[in-house]
Amino acid sequence: MKRLLIILFIAGFLASCGWGTPNQRPIKANPVCAEMRLESAFDFHKQAKDFYKSFYKTRKENELFFAWYSTEDSLYMANSIRRCYDKKNKHFNAVKNLYRKNNTLQRLIVQNMRQASQSNLSELYLEDYREIFVRDIQ
Repeated sequence: MKRLLIILFIAGFLASCGWGTPNQRPIKANPVCAEMRLESAFDFHKQAKDFYKSFYKTRKENELFFAWYSTEDSLYMANSIRRCYDKKNKHFNAVKNLYRKNNTLQRLIVQNMRQASQSNLSELYLEDYREIFVRDIQ
């Protein structure tokens, strides 16, 4: 009796998984994972440049903070490309280029802050920012 129940359970499990049905296609992940994330990373970098430009027009220091957070979001998205299965050499080179651009922009941002400690302050709030705005950096 126990053997019959075990065999029926296994048969039911295999039937529910779709094993042995050739008409179903296997579930595939998003085929353009790296492209989408790379595009998002470049969009964040463009936003950071726009905030940095608006700082020169308005001279409001909060624009520098927004630019800093946008560069951090850009770097986060660039780092997330390594989890994609469809990454290629062109993605590696683009990410390397994006790192250079963001590091240069971050250095410019820090130079324009009134005090050097304010860049440390923005890094301090970065973890809080990620906890509050989780959806912004995905």
